[in-house]
Amino acid sequence: MAEQWATFIPSVSGLIGVLAGIFVGRWQVTHQARVEHGQWLRGQRQEAHLALLDAWVTCVKEFREMVDRNQVQVEHHLAETHSGNGWQESEDRIWEQTEAIAEPVRNALERVGLLGPKSVDAACTQLRAALNGLTQATRLEAGDPRWPKLTACEAAWDRADAARLVFLTACRKATWTAPNPSRQRG
Repeated sequence: MAEQWATFIPSVSGLIGVLAGIFVGRWQVTHQARVEHGQWLRGQRQEAHLALLDAWVTCVKEFREMVDRNQVQVEHHLAETHSGNGWQESEDRIWEQTEAIAEPVRNALERVGLLGPKSVDAACTQLRAALNGLTQATRLEAGDPRWPKLTACEAAWDRADAARLVFLTACRKATWTAPNPSRQRG
């Protein structure tokens, strides 16, 4: 009987060692996958944040240029000299131009929204609202000789600047926070 125990104990010890090795190996692979995914996601977020900031700066600049005095004079001249309903054509041009200016920012906002985190998503909500404000302010009085309504545009630019600062702060916090695989679940 002692001989059987002498064979049984090392066999059980070997089996426990094999099972522990499998468990530890799986844990290491899972941990490494989480680390690599976290690094990939962090890089994707940084790229998306920078692309959104670039699109945002371009968008605000184009909205400002659109209501620049020289551009307004050109638009009024086109509306007044157009045969037919020139002011309706002017309104259509303004609406199309504001839509074209806003589209790249909307696309960049969607990309950032896909990547998170929640704090950046909340900041994107403010950017989205500011973008809508810029678009609406620029369209006020479109198709009318009183276009543009500069007080509304200036207020929209102020809200856009404030939303950009909120977004920058959220991005900075998300970027400066080191990834921690132990916090990740899944």
